[in-house]
Parts: sequence; structure tokens; C-alpha cells
Amino acid sequence: MTEMTALLSSIYRHGIWIGFLAFVVSVYLLAHCISGVIRTERRARLFSVPLVESQEVELAEAGPVVLAMEGPILSRRFARLEYELVGPDGAPVSMRSVLFRARTTGFTKATMTLKELEIATPGRHLFRIHGLDGSRPGDAECSMVFMRPHLATTMSYVLGIVFSSMLAISSLVLFLLRIAEGRTG
Repeated sequence: MTEMTALLSSIYRHGIWIGFLAFVVSVYLLAHCISGVIRTERRARLFSVPLVESQEVELAEAGPVVLAMEGPILSRRFARLEYELVGPDGAPVSMRSVLFRARTTGFTKATMTLKELEIATPGRHLFRIHGLDGSRPGDAECSMVFMRPHLATTMSYVLGIVFSSMLAISSLVLFLLRIAEGRTG
């Protein structure tokens, strides 16, 4: 118990320097994690297509692809739509709903994942959207986005943001407490 008390006492005695260094490191980590989320989102994006009933899309690689919607923040345009992707061989592409709908929101647009696809054959695919019932005002602002899976990487950066923010706040508090004590004592 005395060893723990000695350790805590030492940390408190050197709190100004420890707090300052921990704050600098945590701010660096916070900036790194925030830029990592943005970088991951940009790298994952393959391409986007307009919101139309039927169109051809080029998928150059086989493997997993995520289908997402992008549109104005409060858009309800994507409700009750069904999606179909037919491969170059005429076979439908395996498609399932995502377990966790990841959302990315900017100042004017939001992106939300909808389906996970398994592309077996690269090439030109036919992409259909059922339930559009004609175009509406604002459809030009909406699009469908094809991207690589990136949820795990994004979540690890989000956890990094949370922990580095907690470290920044606690180190700032330690630093300010030691400064305040130094002025009064």
C-alpha cells in the first residue's frame, strides 16, 4: 500500500510536467484519429451513381462491397426502396442487409450503409432500384455509393478519439490543479 501511495504522491508532485506532456500526446493522438476516420472514409469510397431505376456500374474487383445511400441530412427518399445487382454473367449478386448501419454526417449530406454485397465476377453489372415511383424534387442531390468495407477501421479510430479525449481532459485537469495549487501554496 505504501508503494502505491508513494507512486501517486510522485505523480502528483510532478503533475505539472506529467499533465503537460500527457496533454500534448493526447492532442496529437486525437488529431491523428480524427484524420484517420476522414482518410479511411475517402479511401473506402469506390464510386457513386445517381438515384435512377436502372443503370450499369463497373466493379473492377471481386470481393466484398458495401452499398450506401447519400443525400441531404433529413432525406426520407431511401425509405422502402429495394436494390438489385445483376452480375456480368446474368446471375444476381449476393446481397444482405448490414447488421450495423454506419452513418457519416457532414454539414449538408449524410451517408448511411444499407447492404453488403459479395462480388463474385468483376465487370459491368446492372444495378436496379425498385420502388422509386418516378423522380421527385431533390433526387439530383441523392446518390448511391459503392465502397469497400471499412467499419472495423472506423470504429477503432472512434475508440481512439474517445480515449485520447478522456486523456486530454484528465491531463488538463491535473495540469490546472497543480498550477492553481502552486499559486495558492
